[in-house]
Amino acid sequence: MVGYDPGSQCTTLSTVEVAAAGSLSGLVTRALISPFDVIKIRFQLQIEQLSPQNPQAKYHGMLQATKVILKEEGLSGFWKGHVPAQLLSINYGAVQFVTFELLTELVHNTTTHSATDPAVHFVCGGLSACTASLANQPLDTLRTRFAAQGEPKIYKTLRQAIVTMYKTEGPLTFYRGLTPTMIAIFPYAGFQFSFYNVLKRIYEWAVPATGWKKAVWAHTSEALSRNMGDTVKEECKMQSLNADTQKLLKTALKDPSSVDLEKVANVIVDQALKDAIFSKEAGRICYTVIQAESKQTGQSTFRHGLLNRLQQEYAGREEMRARSLQEWVRYVRLICNIFDYLRVNNMPMMALVNPIYDCLFLLAQPDSLQEEDEVDCLVLQLHRVGDQLEKMNTQRMDELFVLLRDGFLLEGGLSSLAQLLLLEIIEFRAAGWRTTDAAQKYYYSEVTD
Repeated sequence: MVGYDPGSQCTTLSTVEVAAAGSLSGLVTRALISPFDVIKIRFQLQIEQLSPQNPQAKYHGMLQATKVILKEEGLSGFWKGHVPAQLLSINYGAVQFVTFELLTELVHNTTTHSATDPAVHFVCGGLSACTASLANQPLDTLRTRFAAQGEPKIYKTLRQAIVTMYKTEGPLTFYRGLTPTMIAIFPYAGFQFSFYNVLKRIYEWAVPATGWKKAVWAHTSEALSRNMGDTVKEECKMQSLNADTQKLLKTALKDPSSVDLEKVANVIVDQALKDAIFSKEAGRICYTVIQAESKQTGQSTFRHGLLNRLQQEYAGREEMRARSLQEWVRYVRLICNIFDYLRVNNMPMMALVNPIYDCLFLLAQPDSLQEEDEVDCLVLQLHRVGDQLEKMNTQRMDELFVLLRDGFLLEGGLSSLAQLLLLEIIEFRAAGWRTTDAAQKYYYSEVTD
């Protein structure tokens, strides 16, 4: 994801890494599009109409211009001004992406807006492009002068061009055209960043994915809630919280050492057990708090507090189910969500493997299979973490699916939805935790259609 994302599971890049990535992307892009840029500039500078009917026009079409430049100037003519152009692209990419990263992080830390909101990306993208243009306008001017000159050459070297332009035209000549550049680049870059954001979400929603993201048509709404954009997810997570809780969580994310992290863990679990939406997204918050604490203090107070509280709820899981089926389902979603996000040395947390298995076994009991909410929860969590769990303990996964097969084949009174969900997850695991083309067509046809 481009820009600051407080909930990202990926390792946060440093400023130097962001600058390096932006520079490299600019370097590769410039090398590839330089011939088109040269032709574009030649067309722009030609006074005569671009038409084969105009005998005064040197260039009148892409193919014709390519042949003329190749004949008169050779292949290197398409890379005239390439050195200043590369300097421009490298510096521009570095400044733009670093500025965008810093601006989106600033928005997250100082305002109530989400750093991944398309409107935020529009403003921050426009400002970052303006900053990059201001920093690199002299190089852009030099690039244009080199690309525009034909034969004989006016400027033979970069140093000669700088000295000549400075002596004959003054230092401000390097900033010619800055105002129209700024006016044009702000909306251009703003829309580029914001549409990237929006289209990425549409793609993630529309294109089927592997693993837990694939759910059968009967619980498409749950899968879509996971696939929806980061902005909506952040709003869902925060809007259901009171002001004090929001303040506590934001402080924990920004300055974890200044709050009671065990209290934060209890607040998150309490809220997840009450709020179905929050229970699906709590893992992102927990992951972010753990990362922030580790970066700031190198400790794991929050992680220990969170695991202790999950263990307490796990010990009373049967009583919880008897008390409230909805609360029980939320707990299973929560613990699986946390297991999916949290890692120790890039490995799933072993401390949660057996508790999650025990919860799934409880969901696979005959009386639970009569409840569509529990079957729905069971299937979704197996889509989400089944592959990871099997790698941790294959024997228990085999035992779990014996229960599911028996439930599908032997239990009477199952609803048609429950039967469909069980059949789908049995085939999903048999295919190596992926959906075959045949299963995709059978189970997801109403989604894809």
